[in-house]
Amino acid sequence: MKKDFSNRGFQISLILGVFLILLVMVVGVSFFWAIYSTQVDRRKDFLGQQTDLAGRGLENELDRFEEESKVFLAELEEYTNKNRQDELGKLVRKMLTSFPSLVDTLWVANPQGVVTRYVYTERNDFIQKVVPQFPLDSVKPQLLLEGEMGHRMLFSTTIARFAQDYLENFYQVPGGGTFLYLGDNLIDIGSTSLPHLKEVKIKEFEGVKKDLYQGVKGLYPVTWKQEGALVNGVLAQYPLSFGDLVHHMGLVIILPFDDLRSGVYRTYFLLFTGIIIILVILISIFVISIKNYLQYSKNREESFKEVSELFDQQNMLLRELRGFVFFHNYKGEIVRASDEVEEILGYTKQEFITAFNDSSTVPLVLQVRKEISKAYVDKREYLDLEYDVFRKDGKKIRLRIFEKIILDKQGLFDIGLGICTDISESYQAKMEIVQSETRLRSLFNNLPDEIFVYDNFGRILDFHVKPRGNYLELTQAMVGKTLGEIVPTDQVLALEASFLEARNSGNIQTVNVSWSETGTGNKRYYEMRFFPLDSQQMISISKDITSQKIWEKGLIDAMHAADQANKSKSEFLANMSHEIRTPLNGLLGMIDLLESTKLDQIQNQYLEIIKNSGSSLLGIIRDILDYSKIEAGKVDIHGLIFSPVEEVRAQLEILGALAQKKGILLKLQEEIGSQLVVEADRDKINQILLNLAGNAVKFTPDGGEVKVSLSQEALTEELLMLHYSVSDTGIGISQENLLRLSQPFFQVESSATRSYQGTGLGLAIAKKMVELLGGELEVSSEPGQGATFRFSVLAKRRLESWVPISKEVSAVEIKRDMGEVFPLRILIAEDNELNLQLMGLMFQQLGFAFEVAKNGQEAVDKVREQDFDLVFMDVQMPVMNGFEATAEIRKMATKQSLIIIGLSANAFEDDQNKALEVGMDDYLTKPLRLAVLAGKLEQYYRKIKLQAQGR
Repeated sequence: MKKDFSNRGFQISLILGVFLILLVMVVGVSFFWAIYSTQVDRRKDFLGQQTDLAGRGLENELDRFEEESKVFLAELEEYTNKNRQDELGKLVRKMLTSFPSLVDTLWVANPQGVVTRYVYTERNDFIQKVVPQFPLDSVKPQLLLEGEMGHRMLFSTTIARFAQDYLENFYQVPGGGTFLYLGDNLIDIGSTSLPHLKEVKIKEFEGVKKDLYQGVKGLYPVTWKQEGALVNGVLAQYPLSFGDLVHHMGLVIILPFDDLRSGVYRTYFLLFTGIIIILVILISIFVISIKNYLQYSKNREESFKEVSELFDQQNMLLRELRGFVFFHNYKGEIVRASDEVEEILGYTKQEFITAFNDSSTVPLVLQVRKEISKAYVDKREYLDLEYDVFRKDGKKIRLRIFEKIILDKQGLFDIGLGICTDISESYQAKMEIVQSETRLRSLFNNLPDEIFVYDNFGRILDFHVKPRGNYLELTQAMVGKTLGEIVPTDQVLALEASFLEARNSGNIQTVNVSWSETGTGNKRYYEMRFFPLDSQQMISISKDITSQKIWEKGLIDAMHAADQANKSKSEFLANMSHEIRTPLNGLLGMIDLLESTKLDQIQNQYLEIIKNSGSSLLGIIRDILDYSKIEAGKVDIHGLIFSPVEEVRAQLEILGALAQKKGILLKLQEEIGSQLVVEADRDKINQILLNLAGNAVKFTPDGGEVKVSLSQEALTEELLMLHYSVSDTGIGISQENLLRLSQPFFQVESSATRSYQGTGLGLAIAKKMVELLGGELEVSSEPGQGATFRFSVLAKRRLESWVPISKEVSAVEIKRDMGEVFPLRILIAEDNELNLQLMGLMFQQLGFAFEVAKNGQEAVDKVREQDFDLVFMDVQMPVMNGFEATAEIRKMATKQSLIIIGLSANAFEDDQNKALEVGMDDYLTKPLRLAVLAGKLEQYYRKIKLQAQGR
């Protein structure tokens, strides 16, 4: 009862204390608010009355000014009408002195347009001056008046100064602000003798401006910032509008209220001090009471919480562990068990207790009693057992029995406390882990690779390797070492970088390492794959790739051997070309010389046969070189802009004469028109087409037909495929020969009595070139039914305008007096007597004189000693070759303009490029033809002449 009474008294005291505090606070706030509201209302009334009074007075003064201005204008016109212009100054002076602080300047314009400006200064100086114009754009408010006789007057006013002087006669509150709203600005017109607001920004002024424009006066609560603090106050405005002078203007007076609060606080300070003292005493009493009560409640709550938590933890532990608690005596009889027995074992609690009676014969019970007795004899306090048992429903489960043996003061068995839990799920998971580990270890034991486990710093923790000699012992010695300590120093950085990348990215990183085995000295190669095993460990799987490295080395050696063989073949072809072209140069050169002599009909026939044989031999050499360049991968693709249809027509014109001779109908079928312009390798396409069309004409009997077709296939907006087709009515090709047709040096008719000549390289070259151009070559034919060759190339569509470039036609006329028409100082550097003899005959026939150098060094010496216009420089010469000689000549400062033309039997593009790089101006391949030589002589004579004229 005492406890209840204390609680009830505390509650009553607390309620009364709170009520008393609230009552005092309400009375104090109400009292203060009543005083504050009275002061605010008084100030508002005073502010409104002052604003109205000042505004009406200011409005009357401005109205009077307007009326006086009109009177002044009438008097001015009257003076003018009476010819009293000399008294105009007195009239103006009178007007300006009537409104000294309002009118700043007066302009008067008579009917003749003469403008006079009048100013009354602050020192009472009256200034009168004629000015050139009548200003109407002043920033100050202006009043413009026009008389009936043509007079015009313009008053420039200072309304703000006038208003400030006028309001000096009215009472103004210190700390407030008086402003004139004019031109969308608040102009300070407060008393200069009192402290006041000179500038203020009011958030609520937008609403005030609306009332000003509408001519509605009023009072408004406003706020503004002053020295960083927010100030509350009231604003009173009186709108003014004065016709032509000012359309929108208003008087604005602002008064702060915060000083009222400070005044009230000062007046009633003692009252509030007393209230505060009372509140402190009451609060102290309540704090002490509440503290005692809270301490009491806290102690009671902690005790209750501790008991509740202990109870909840016990129940939660039993539920989570799926177990029950039991107690037994020294005989092993169960004296008490928790209710969870039936949930775990399926037997009731009573059945469980009965199973453990003194006469029990259950094997599990006997086994448990035996273990408990043994633990008691061994003086063990705790016992941990696991058994497989069957529930009442026949389900097999795994039980764990954890027991504590409690002894009495004499050390004898007092009671046994046990917890029996169902661990079937955890036991099954544990067994699965064991099986998984067994499978993993079995997998490791059968892997041919080597496995290492590391920590995150690369230190070896464990390993798995195949036993091999003393390698197992060597590997065991690596445990505890880092990667940098077990691999050669030149491989440490790469290995550690791969290890760190695998650790940071979580992805597999592969690196190859090699080292020599200690003891055996055998060098072995390994491919190591690093990846994270978990957040704390890394693993690597190393695969022995020693045999693979040996195989790769053998493959690389074989590739080098093949490259060397290919290089040797290219060198052989180049040398063969050079050796064949050298005598061929003499043969074809002499043919050109013979053609320019007088021969009878039989001699011309013999000469034509020799010429055709030489041309055929030259064509064979070109085919061999083309195929060699393709095999060596030295063929470059050169994109040119052209019209496919026009190019096909040009190639057919070349074959037109041969087709006409055999009576073969040669026709073109195209579907794209001449307007299509593309960018591709025009020259290689023409070479392929000319080869296929030439074969078709060659293998078509007299009176047959050869048809060339051209079409396109759009791939994208920019790319397209050009499809070419060449069909003939010739001898045809068998299916067996079609499979080998594009093989090099293969000919359909290869017998000694064959009717058609050739190297068998044409189609092989065409097929390779088509593949280089992004297409493919197809052939379809039957014996006696003709053949059709189709090929396609990749091209790029061009949309810009294109003008075909006319091909140069050699029109050089070979004359014996060319040396007189084109006088040149010529040096021939040539070591081969046959070529030298041939070139000598050619120059003699053309009428040119020349000098000879038998090697490169001799050529350099002659150029240094004499002046030549042109040097024909053979590339292969003794002592110093043509390239070296050219480089030496180009070092001479005075020989920079000398024309050097290279001569060689090497027709490879690399040789031509090298010649231009060392400083040669041109490059001619043997056999050298007379017409070509004559053309070059004329071309470079004209170039030298133009250079001389340019100087």
